[in-house]
Amino acid sequence: MLFLAAVREELGELEGEVVGIGPILAAARAAEILARRKPDSVVLIGTGGAYAGGPAIGEAIVASRVGMSYGVAAMGLGYVPRPPAPVECAPELIERIDLPAHHVLTVSAITTDPTLADRIRDGWTVEHMEAFGVALACRNAGVPFTAVLGITNDVGPEAHTQWLTHRDAAQDAARKAVSHLR
Repeated sequence: MLFLAAVREELGELEGEVVGIGPILAAARAAEILARRKPDSVVLIGTGGAYAGGPAIGEAIVASRVGMSYGVAAMGLGYVPRPPAPVECAPELIERIDLPAHHVLTVSAITTDPTLADRIRDGWTVEHMEAFGVALACRNAGVPFTAVLGITNDVGPEAHTQWLTHRDAAQDAARKAVSHLR
């Protein structure tokens, strides 16, 4: 099993590799890492925001499904001719990680606008910037994937302040949830 994270701080003492921030960089680096390391499975470790009705700040979750949203399209300011299909996470990994399972939506920037959050959250409970890129790279390589995220904030105007306040505890919660998988 290979642990990946957007930044080194999210891995803490876990052995793993960094994919970078954002869906495109994460997809490209994950594909490179998968080709080089050839892992039997991947768990992305990180932090995420909760949409209204989603998990509480401080809770750790496991991803059961990962999708991608384009905010400009959700706001009616553009369109995506063929949006990518969501990626279903590996049931065997989800089962091994004893956490509540949630649908995770990837966006290319942290959502701070309440109207945008309402428009893109349909069926999604957690927001994360790298999950879809890594999930897509794993799906293309035939490698089972899921993500474990500590919830740092509510999606919306206070996201950054809440993230700063709760990121250390959330990172710890995510790492603790996978410590038995080493």
